[in-house]
Amino acid sequence: MNTGLIADRYATALLEFANSSDNQDRVYQEAKVVAQSFSTFNELKKLFDNPMLAKAEKRKFIGLSAGGNVSQPFDRFTDLILENKREEYLLSIMLKYVDLYRKQKNIHVGKLITAAPLEPTTEKRLITLMENETGGTVEIEKIVDPALLGGFLFEVGFVRWDASISGQLQHIKNEYISKNKKIL
Repeated sequence: MNTGLIADRYATALLEFANSSDNQDRVYQEAKVVAQSFSTFNELKKLFDNPMLAKAEKRKFIGLSAGGNVSQPFDRFTDLILENKREEYLLSIMLKYVDLYRKQKNIHVGKLITAAPLEPTTEKRLITLMENETGGTVEIEKIVDPALLGGFLFEVGFVRWDASISGQLQHIKNEYISKNKKIL
């Protein structure tokens, strides 16, 4: 079977059901938690692929992987997945749901990499600038990397702002090498 097609159909159905019950935001958070749970606990995939594990146990683990107390649409969705024996596709379905939700809500995902933690006001200004640039909402992953020496790297979609000292030094180095090659 085509995994992408299965994930797309189930994720689309979940989004429509969550929208109709006005729980799409909560299901979005639950889907992100499930995806994070799969990356944190590699055993989850093996657990859901195990045909010997009872449906009730799988249901319990799906709920736990979503953060515990799940919404009514997610709970009913869990029943649907288990009834149709699609639990092995859970991660793909959740990732597709996150994509569909972000597309519906015009949410862009990015990374803000800094040499040291930013002041909240500076961070907010950068996010506002990127939201104006993209025309939507921006969700960022914050990373502190001292190797930048100072400044920041901000990536959203295909837009990248490199205002880091290490980036400027690398640019100077590349220019120097390029000019010296012309001399020789």
